[in-house]
Amino acid sequence: MVNDNKKNQVDSILQQVENNPNILLVKIGKTTHQSLESLRRELRKSNSKIKVIKNTLFEKSVNKIAIKNKIFRDLKEQFFPLKETAALVILGENWSEGLKTLYLFSKKDSTISFKFGLLDKSLYDTAKTLQIAQLPSKEELLGKIIGSMKSPMSKFVYALKYNTNKFVYILNALSKKGVSN
Repeated sequence: MVNDNKKNQVDSILQQVENNPNILLVKIGKTTHQSLESLRRELRKSNSKIKVIKNTLFEKSVNKIAIKNKIFRDLKEQFFPLKETAALVILGENWSEGLKTLYLFSKKDSTISFKFGLLDKSLYDTAKTLQIAQLPSKEELLGKIIGSMKSPMSKFVYALKYNTNKFVYILNALSKKGVSN
C-alpha cells in the first residue's frame, strides 16, 4: 500500500522539477538548521528556493519525468542512485544570481556542495556547475564591456588634450617665473 503523504511529496517534487527549467541538487551533509535557514533567506533575495528532499522521492519523481524527457533520462543514468543527504534548489528566472549566492554560501559553509545542475535544459556535473557559478554575472560583463568601450575614447580625448595642457602648464610656469623676477 502506497503512503499518501509520500505520493503527495513525489507529486510536489515532480511539479517543481517540471515547471522550473533551472534546478540544482546540492549535498547538505551535516549542515545545521540555522545555516540552512540563512541560506534560504539569501536565496529568497535572488528569487530562488531550497527544499530538503529525500533521495528516493526525488528519484521516483525523476523516473516519472524520464519517461517523456531525454534530459532526465541522462540525469538518471549519470547521477543515480543518490547517496548523501540532498536539497533541491529551484532557481529563479535570473538563475545566475541564485547560483552565485549558493556558491558564495558554500565557500563559507563547507558542509554544502553541488551535486549537479540542470540549467537552461542542459545537464552539468559538479565541476561544470562550480565553473558556471564562478563566472561573472550578465550585469558585471556588461559593465566591463561598457568600461572597455569608454576607455579607448577617454584615452583618445586625453591624447588630444595632452599637447594643449602641456602648453598651458609651460605658460603658467613662465608667467609665475616672470612675475617673481
